[in-house]
Amino acid sequence: MRLFVAVFPDEAVNVAVDGVVAGLDDAWRPVARARRHVTLRFLPDADPDEVADDLRRGLDGAATTDLHCAGAGVFGTALWLGVRPDRDPEQHADRGSTWADLLRAVGTDPAEHVAHLTVARGSGPVPDALHDHHGPRWRPDAVALVASGTPYRVLERFPLVGATGADEAVGGHR
Repeated sequence: MRLFVAVFPDEAVNVAVDGVVAGLDDAWRPVARARRHVTLRFLPDADPDEVADDLRRGLDGAATTDLHCAGAGVFGTALWLGVRPDRDPEQHADRGSTWADLLRAVGTDPAEHVAHLTVARGSGPVPDALHDHHGPRWRPDAVALVASGTPYRVLERFPLVGATGADEAVGGHR
């Protein structure tokens, strides 16, 4: 099955992105809110039960981290906003977790990962207004295992420690 592991933006980020995509020219078609996510790992052909088991182990005790969108770019037909940790990794030492730790927990090499939020599809250069984009801070509440397709189907969510409203323990919810 074609799967990906992701975090989803919160409402404040979606509102900010709605404002960004509203100003795009006709060369770009906005991505629906339901399809906006930050891919942590892509698995083109995997067993969902095996991946979920690996994520349960890898994410056991994993903490959330603050993120924000900054800058923009184009991959092929995708217009994206860059996603960055809100603070330097050293400033997360009190929580014992960083963005790189979260990536490693899901089986991704942080050195090879380009965190981004796809906001539109089309063609052309990055619109001038997005070069200096800086979006609101958000704290992902969970990592999701998602089946690709239309629509996306969340197979399981793994709450992160320190997320607003999250339990201190990490466990899957189907």
